[in-house]
Amino acid sequence: MSELLSAHVSRFLRNRGEFERSLPPALLVFTPAPLSRGPLSEEEYRMKTVTNAGTPTLGASEAVVFPVLKSRTNAFGRGVTVGRTGNNDVVLDDGSVSRFHAWFSREEGQPGFLLTDAGSKNGSWVGGARLTPRKAAPVEDGARLRFGQVEVAFYTASGFARMLAVRMAP
Repeated sequence: MSELLSAHVSRFLRNRGEFERSLPPALLVFTPAPLSRGPLSEEEYRMKTVTNAGTPTLGASEAVVFPVLKSRTNAFGRGVTVGRTGNNDVVLDDGSVSRFHAWFSREEGQPGFLLTDAGSKNGSWVGGARLTPRKAAPVEDGARLRFGQVEVAFYTASGFARMLAVRMAP
């Protein structure tokens, strides 16, 4: 379930140790474009789904954090799913995101995460490189990811805590 970044900051400031222990293994942070910029133009948002969706609907004004966690109700066995519909583990409610867009996985005994595009219409990117459908790519801490037109930052739990510490430093 997604949560505003401000809620994480509040818990971080209250009790950093407890906050860090309660974090999931990885998180995605969506930061909306500055309000002064205005909505994306039709040209900037040219990739559309079959439904001919309009401009992005995520994060009207504040950053949103999505835990990369497997839901008990999602039967997909290969990993943590990302998509537009509520049956995904990470729900990115935006018309450029496919119903089932991609999935995160981990190799047994390996510390890092992998991202695989599920053959989505508008594609998935890691650090600006478009993924080949159904071919896993490694994801580094702090990497910029894109699902359709939704760009997020990927953090491990420790990377997320470090990012908050840097932001909160005087």
